[in-house]
Amino acid sequence: MPFLIDANNLMHALASAGVLVGREGLAKLLAPLVLKDRVHVVFDGARPPLHVAQQIDACGVQSTFCPAGPADAMIIKAIAADSAPRRLTVVSSDHEIRAAAHHRRCISVTSEAFAATLAHSRTPAAGQEDEPQEKTKGLTESQTRAWLKEFGFDDDD
Repeated sequence: MPFLIDANNLMHALASAGVLVGREGLAKLLAPLVLKDRVHVVFDGARPPLHVAQQIDACGVQSTFCPAGPADAMIIKAIAADSAPRRLTVVSSDHEIRAAAHHRRCISVTSEAFAATLAHSRTPAAGQEDEPQEKTKGLTESQTRAWLKEFGFDDDD
């Protein structure tokens, strides 16, 4: 099921959920969806610098930039042009976009609901922390003594 995403709207919803991402970070969050189907994000504003655009493209996420104004009109045109709108999932909280999606019988998801799903999916499962335990909880006393001894700071002298 292809996705059409109001990118800036979703990034704002993610920020409200405590997940701060830029354009390339959003593409990385969406990359697992690309394995299943097409993901098209539409951004407000001009195309980013080349290295950022390359990072977005490397994730397999199709991106469109709207330098002349908000992405809303472009998204509504994409909804109208879709050949299989009942398969299309539109992600936006914009009322006009959601009305266009409803009119074409697309699946419509608010950015807040989609952001909650993305935020939940990026949370490591129990026992699969991103950082080693020593980094968040510190070394044990015996580990600390061993390192102090290794660097010549032992009290045994």
